Amino acid sequence: MALRDTTRPEAAGPVPPATVPLDAADRDRLLAGAHHDPHALLGAHPVPGGVQFRALRPNARSVSVLIDGTRTEMWSEGDGLFTTVLPGARIPSYTLLVAYDDTEQEVHDPYRFLPALGELDLHLVREGRHEQLWRALG
Repeated sequence: MALRDTTRPEAAGPVPPATVPLDAADRDRLLAGAHHDPHALLGAHPVPGGVQFRALRPNARSVSVLIDGTRTEMWSEGDGLFTTVLPGARIPSYTLLVAYDDTEQEVHDPYRFLPALGELDLHLVREGRHEQLWRALG
């Protein structure tokens, strides 16, 4: 009786890092621009094994994370979402290198920064009765 070959074939390309996938409902709301807390999904977040970076860059050909001059390519999740996991316990200072068809731009990730408005400010704005909006918006 011949034994079957049970070895796995070599991957054709690089294997994506162990990223935490988005919940389907969160993904749909995020792509529709209707998610209640995009900061919870986008930007850099500690995960088991390192720090996960996720960016929404529609129409981008590729996106990379730049940390201290070191470039790490992010993986496309489709629909303009890109992600990767890098080793480390702390979230580093970083920028994104976004490549479009004919240009490449280094940009700050807006989700690297905390939200500017608190829950009370958002509540008052939604009700149309924020009496000091100029202070909240700067």
